[in-house]
Amino acid sequence: MKLTTSIVLFVLLLSTATTFAQERLTANEDRFYTNRIPNKEFEIKLTGKKDKTDSELLNDKISSVSKSGGGIIRIKKGNYTFSDIKLKSNIHIKIDADVTIEPNLSGDTKKKSSVIFDVGNEFLVENVAITNADENNEDKKTWYQVNFPKGEYRMKLIEGSNVRNFKFSGAQIMDSYTPFSVIVLNLADSGDRNEIPFKGIVKNILLTNAHVGYGVIQIQAGKSILCKNLEGIGGVTMRVETGSGETGKLNEMTVDDIVGRNIRVQYGDAAFNCSPHRVDQGRFDVEGVVAVNSTFAVQIAAGFLDKKEGGVDNIGIFDSRSYVGDITVTGGKGAQIKSKDFIYFDCAERKELELKCQNDDFESTSWRSIGVIRTNATLASGCKNGSDGGCYEVNVGKITKTNADFVSAGNYTYRSMAINGCEKTKKPENSDCLEHKKDKNKGVHKQSKEVNEPLKKKKKQI
Repeated sequence: MKLTTSIVLFVLLLSTATTFAQERLTANEDRFYTNRIPNKEFEIKLTGKKDKTDSELLNDKISSVSKSGGGIIRIKKGNYTFSDIKLKSNIHIKIDADVTIEPNLSGDTKKKSSVIFDVGNEFLVENVAITNADENNEDKKTWYQVNFPKGEYRMKLIEGSNVRNFKFSGAQIMDSYTPFSVIVLNLADSGDRNEIPFKGIVKNILLTNAHVGYGVIQIQAGKSILCKNLEGIGGVTMRVETGSGETGKLNEMTVDDIVGRNIRVQYGDAAFNCSPHRVDQGRFDVEGVVAVNSTFAVQIAAGFLDKKEGGVDNIGIFDSRSYVGDITVTGGKGAQIKSKDFIYFDCAERKELELKCQNDDFESTSWRSIGVIRTNATLASGCKNGSDGGCYEVNVGKITKTNADFVSAGNYTYRSMAINGCEKTKKPENSDCLEHKKDKNKGVHKQSKEVNEPLKKKKKQI
């Protein structure tokens, strides 16, 4: 019996869907990290001084334990100041829940190091972990605390470079809209593409008061990385953005096999963002994306030639087998809106935005959600390879909207949806906005009660 054309077409579509489902990147933790660290525990006595004393003590302990074959260094109850901690192979730093860590900002903060834990920038590091004491416990009460106070400095909690087989987990970070994502995976200073983070897990992290341009993690370089149970109050929780700086000097893949599970944002810009800049990159597979009162849930950017000199003459893409799905979005007020996204609001609402005080990051304004996915990378968005950008498709799974409180009615927001013809509104010179108000004694901007109101409400819920 001959099959009808419709039946044949249905079988082909079913076969294609099944094939793609089988090709999804898996999230089994055993695929990303194996504990090879000796189960020997070493205590360390720290002083709590707000200078480099405890950093020196911890670095000395790391060196001695690593030389002896490795083991667990336990940091017990207290408030400690760290910077420039050089993790070495076969070391697991376990941090108790009643520990609070701050960066060392003594002296001139503008000249301070930009990282608390340096993992592999100067030399190869293998089989390492920085976790809470109960390392797989998802209860936030078991996680250690990190505090980034206000100030003119740029600081990361962890930067991973030439590192293999690693695990970072179990931290609550209270930020103050400082630049940099708190965890960054990047090239080492050597610039060697063979010296990048490989096989690692970043999970169970909560970041509060994030700068709109940053978030929990940014992956500039990394292969076989699992990001799981990450949440940001503000910012972009998981950013896979490459091609800038050293990564953009060669069209050589630095990112592949990136898996995200349970990635959340509230009162921020987006839960997940991908942007290849100049470089042709590999695959990502992100599932369980939740955005509440944020600008978007997902941002998919076309490749482009950034303005930095010395970059490769290439417009980057991501592998078209990449996937993002199981997206749940709740629209509402409190989203961090960048000025480049004002174009999606009508003229009257845009005027309100332009007159409104900025948030404490001075790059966003608190307003209402725009949509689910913003993209300029797909054919449907109008992308054309060449001067218009590096175009690529991403497989998108189920989308669930819990309400209709969005500027864009559909699931996708394209630049072609911009509302043209609005006159730009200039703030009055006597405007009492944040960008004009500085604390002369500390050189930092005053806090905005309006911006932080939703954050205060959220803190009571977590």
